[in-house]
Amino acid sequence: MSNKIDIDGDNADKNYGAMSTLAQVCATIAQSFLLVGLGMELTMSTIVIQDLYNNPKSEFSLTTDQVSWYGSILFVFHPTGSFLSGFLQERFGRKRCMVLANVPSIFGWIMLYYTHSVVTLYASTVLMGLSIGFSEAPILSYVGEITEPRHRGTMASLASAAAMIGMLLIYILGYFFEWRTVALLSTLCPITCICLVVLIPESPLWLIANGKHEKAKKSLCWLRGWVKPEMVRAELLELVRYNEVSGARNGKVNVEKNNISSKLAQLMDPSVYRPFRLVMIIFFISYIVCLLPSKPYFSQIMNEVGLSEDRSLLFVIFAVLQIIGCIILVLSVKHLGKRFLAVMSVSINTILIILFGLYIMALKNGYTESTPWIPTMILSGISLFGTSISTLPWMLVSEIFPNKSRGVAAGSCAASSYLLMFILTKSYLIVEINLTLEYTMLLFGGIGIFGLVYLYFYLPETEKKTLLEIEEYFK
Repeated sequence: MSNKIDIDGDNADKNYGAMSTLAQVCATIAQSFLLVGLGMELTMSTIVIQDLYNNPKSEFSLTTDQVSWYGSILFVFHPTGSFLSGFLQERFGRKRCMVLANVPSIFGWIMLYYTHSVVTLYASTVLMGLSIGFSEAPILSYVGEITEPRHRGTMASLASAAAMIGMLLIYILGYFFEWRTVALLSTLCPITCICLVVLIPESPLWLIANGKHEKAKKSLCWLRGWVKPEMVRAELLELVRYNEVSGARNGKVNVEKNNISSKLAQLMDPSVYRPFRLVMIIFFISYIVCLLPSKPYFSQIMNEVGLSEDRSLLFVIFAVLQIIGCIILVLSVKHLGKRFLAVMSVSINTILIILFGLYIMALKNGYTESTPWIPTMILSGISLFGTSISTLPWMLVSEIFPNKSRGVAAGSCAASSYLLMFILTKSYLIVEINLTLEYTMLLFGGIGIFGLVYLYFYLPETEKKTLLEIEEYFK
């Protein structure tokens, strides 16, 4: 069969109208509540640490070593959930896995509300980590499979914006309420998510790959604006052809090969490991230039640069700026492309991080007096402009892998990214203690320069490309 067949074939440029866009937005928003929860769970440690770190007035307090573990333990159990979901979503579908991912989150928030010791604090974090990890693979696969090429970048960035909204919600709640109350209110997010996800259709590509063509037709009718079957017939045929070209199993044809060992073997296929390697390097770059390894310790960093007052308000401001960055990304990605926005984001953040390191150096050596507006502006800029590069790897994961391996590849990629995040977060304090804060920032700036060069030479443009065109690039 010709390699020129694309996922949408003759319909690649077909415009189904406003109702199609609305349907895809509705489906994206419904599943994005998982990402809202993800943002809330990732940020909650900052609120808890702020109240419990070396605080003799609290019921129990956290030492420096316990803070280090609490800030990073979340990322230890992400990979477990991500890896498992990569296999389970292939068997049970994207939709069922997204519903299931909310269950440990609910129990995690409730346990955090009732925690009275460091052990139960860790246990609640473990449940949240499993929930986050379990949700990643189906979310990433789902967005890439339900959207038209012309909308894929916008929908992926819209989904990523949901995580920023979750972070903002936690900072706002933390500003007004004590952390236990924040944990209790946060249980509403996974409950809402379950209610919304049950209303959206399963991925038509997953249904086709499992031989359920009639259900795939109904799903596609829903996703293209609740249209009649004849409207999506041509696109459905092209999805079937794409499924065959991409090598996904069809019904019972390859059932005997549908085991864990064969799925892991797919990761060695050049069409999988090449994009996998690219995405992991981008994850590393994005974590560094957005200062994510230092997030759990941001309160201490702000104290060191003279921003000890109104820290909760500053956290809210930073989160709002991230939301604004996401809005800019949603509106511009279709016109400017992912590549340009990523290169621009890394360039600006690298400059800001180097300036941050130089400011701290000047402050400690007495070359300047403490000027709170300088670090405030620098950290605000990092929050605003870092959105593109922090969102890029997740956008790529939703579209860069072949259909035959998308589930296990997305799960393995998410698992590896969180394992990387654990290593960086756990080692951050060691690096800062040995290098001091200013030289740690300069080190991050140096890594940002390396990242800029790498992105310029190796990052392809995937915006407005069909899934098969992207797949062919890495073969």
